[in-house]
Amino acid sequence: MIETVLIVLEVIVCIALIGAVLLQSGKGGGMGSTFGGSDGAFFGKGNDLDSLMARATIYLGAAFAIITMALAKLNA
Repeated sequence: MIETVLIVLEVIVCIALIGAVLLQSGKGGGMGSTFGGSDGAFFGKGNDLDSLMARATIYLGAAFAIITMALAKLNA
């Protein structure tokens, strides 16, 4: 019973973690910044959504790791 709940919770956390990572804006400019195409000097640092997504990624990653370790302990 508890194992099923943890598996469902892990799938939900995994999907949320993937979404949080994909919603973050890139920190490097890629090839555009190599040739002077970076606009970071004009627009300043990231907005509040970027910091929220970064924090969500940390928390979701930690939750994913804890749930995975709990499942491993139950199956050992």
